[in-house]
Amino acid sequence: MLFAAPLRLFLPSVVAASCLAAASHQDATSRSWPPREPTIQSSLPRNQFASVPSVDIRESSVGRFDCTFAYQPVKPARSVCLAGSFNSWNMSGTPLSRGDDGVWRVKVTLPAGAQLYKFVVDGDQWTADPRNPFTELDGHGGKNSVLRLGAEANLGSVRAKRGDGKVEGAAILHDPERASFAQRLPSGSVLLRVRTLRDDVEGCELAMQGKPRQPMRDSGADEAFSWWEIEVADSGSTLTYTFLFSDGAKRLKDERIYSLNTAPDALFRTPAWAKDAIWYQIMLERFRDGDPLNNPDPCRPWTGEWYGLSPWEGQNGATFFKWDVFSRRYGGDLAGLREKLGYLKQLGINAIYLNPVFQAPSHHKYNATNFLHIDEHFGTKGDYAKAEAAEDLLDPRSWQWTPTDKLFLEVLRESKRLGIRVILDGVFNHVGTSHPAFRDLKEKGERSRFKDWFSVRSWEPFEYDGWAGFGELPVFRKNERGFSCDAVKEHVFAVTRRWMDPNGDGDPSDGIDGWRLDVPNEVAMPFWHEWRDLVKSINPDAYIVGEIWKRADDWLDGRSFDAVMNYPFAETMLQWMRDKERKISASEMDRRLAELRRAYPAEATYVLQNLVDSHDTDRIVSKFLHPDCEYDKGNREQENPNYNGKKPGPEEYRRARLLALVQMVYVGAPMVYYGDEVGMWGADDPTNRKPMLWEDLQPYEQPEENTVDHEQFDWYRRVIALRNAHPALRTGSFETVTTDDAQDVWVFMRSLPAECLLVAINASPREARLDLSSLPVAGLGATWKTVFGGEGASLSDDAFPRISVPPLSGRVWVLQR
Repeated sequence: MLFAAPLRLFLPSVVAASCLAAASHQDATSRSWPPREPTIQSSLPRNQFASVPSVDIRESSVGRFDCTFAYQPVKPARSVCLAGSFNSWNMSGTPLSRGDDGVWRVKVTLPAGAQLYKFVVDGDQWTADPRNPFTELDGHGGKNSVLRLGAEANLGSVRAKRGDGKVEGAAILHDPERASFAQRLPSGSVLLRVRTLRDDVEGCELAMQGKPRQPMRDSGADEAFSWWEIEVADSGSTLTYTFLFSDGAKRLKDERIYSLNTAPDALFRTPAWAKDAIWYQIMLERFRDGDPLNNPDPCRPWTGEWYGLSPWEGQNGATFFKWDVFSRRYGGDLAGLREKLGYLKQLGINAIYLNPVFQAPSHHKYNATNFLHIDEHFGTKGDYAKAEAAEDLLDPRSWQWTPTDKLFLEVLRESKRLGIRVILDGVFNHVGTSHPAFRDLKEKGERSRFKDWFSVRSWEPFEYDGWAGFGELPVFRKNERGFSCDAVKEHVFAVTRRWMDPNGDGDPSDGIDGWRLDVPNEVAMPFWHEWRDLVKSINPDAYIVGEIWKRADDWLDGRSFDAVMNYPFAETMLQWMRDKERKISASEMDRRLAELRRAYPAEATYVLQNLVDSHDTDRIVSKFLHPDCEYDKGNREQENPNYNGKKPGPEEYRRARLLALVQMVYVGAPMVYYGDEVGMWGADDPTNRKPMLWEDLQPYEQPEENTVDHEQFDWYRRVIALRNAHPALRTGSFETVTTDDAQDVWVFMRSLPAECLLVAINASPREARLDLSSLPVAGLGATWKTVFGGEGASLSDDAFPRISVPPLSGRVWVLQR
């Protein structure tokens, strides 16, 4: 079945013009202010809520509710915390207190709406509320509990119908303080959105003071609501406006008058360079050994057989997975990165995300010994201890620059000279047990200067909380504002300044270009608001991306992050392109992506890190060997005996190449995990972290499985070059042209005023043919030229708008002007 589904990221100017031209002359010229139409009313009482046995709910003020949550664990617990949509799923920021009756309770004031929550027991056991019958799937195979507060959250009882002359006021929502409702677009104009109950109104208009009314476009709907939007010129001052709704013979106005400041610094903006970024993620210890003199001892041969054991391994009952492979070191370093910057440039990469590089005993560096210094095994072996001995963690004036730190700054400077930006992994939730502050705490107990830094449960015996229950990762003590101890916050702030402006002269050009934040949801959001202000004060052009695995609306409102790692993109594409039993259609895939675009402001959408795998998942080509697996579930060989850890075949590599093409033509910044471009494969940690394949180091042991795949590399180089060559693929608008579920094809346009591209993706193993001539999309009757993927197509450009796309492939055309 062929679907015409014009779901756009924002209106291209040509489409916006045609929409405005179709508006009623009488409506478009009406300038009465404020509008004289009757005000919309709600059929639901505002103080309504769904009763839940475990939550005592009392209205505290209009639209606010005091909610006392109660939970009784099945077995004795050390701690219970409340995590939910209202506190950004912070697993420690809202602790419950245990009463004499053994029940844990906490009182939280919440706004009206549907609030999702779970209890977190002993720091790592997530559980839904067993006494709350209202739940929804959490996307991880479990359920979230749902608390419905106020009229808006109880709209399920309203039966909406277009044309009945009734409009439910409780469903109307517009908040100019939230970027999803009012945002600046990359074009410079302003996008306004308003929400209505789904299928409740036939039309919506924007009424602005002193200007004609303008019709808004129905931009799509989710299960409960419809969304209307309009693009307006930026006046550079304050916009005053409201909304009008038409249904049947009724014409009603919103009861509120809104005000929006559109000054240049008032609306959310993200760095322009991040919209052009093609990211490459590097785990430095596994990328390239450029200086054997700094190698840890012992150090595995780079080309050694992965599953084989070295002479020092397999001792004292240890095996490959228990625990030899996790303690392996291979010697990757800064010299190796510097040596291969030219390789990255040749590939087309212009932005690097480095996994943690600070001093730490592990290969992955997520257990930091010190945020002040780059690990000595990446530079000059043995230079760390001398620096630590001379420093006071609480006094930045005492901090040293080691030879390794200076080498890092040299490599950073060289990278920037080549046009390659660099961001670091900021792991500010926890450290390793070798961190000087934790060592001092462990030695001196309550006499330590750092006694308030960490989440200590007991001094005698000494017990503390570790991230995810890992004792080697002590977490900082936190509260609802972020860190409980101001000294921790100030230390993180000082570390941030150190790496963003190393010489402290106010010019950040010698510093890193931004941060990727590890598990940021475990630190309360108010801290990140402060931290963002600091980062942007040092370098307004810095980029902040958070590791949030699910929908991240609350994190992308302009107050916290610029972007997140876009795992929902990867999940959706795999369900469409890989799965069999769980497979979704092209139209469902398109609907999910449209919903995600609608959820985030465009400024964030264009800089999302569109990844398909990472150091936390199995590699993308291995994912294609496992259809119907949930994303990042059951993908470790040591935990799942049914996981196929063998090298994938040609079919899997072909599908992985198609997904790489989608990364390069879709909205957002694509990210490549090191080695994907040369065909590396493997299960999740540890096998996804093998040493990088380099042609000059071949032959590797087991060369049939460990050889650079030239076909894969050439494909990545070509699709990256395609994105780099066409600005519309980086910053152009997005418009779905059609989805053909029968042929498993997705067709869309990427447009700028000076350039327009048409993209067709065929996820089926058969050639697809489509006739686009009947679709109401501007430009399809013009001349189009194939710029990628025409090889093997049965229809040439002369047949356009009849097109063909080879099996498991894609094709891209550019409009000839």
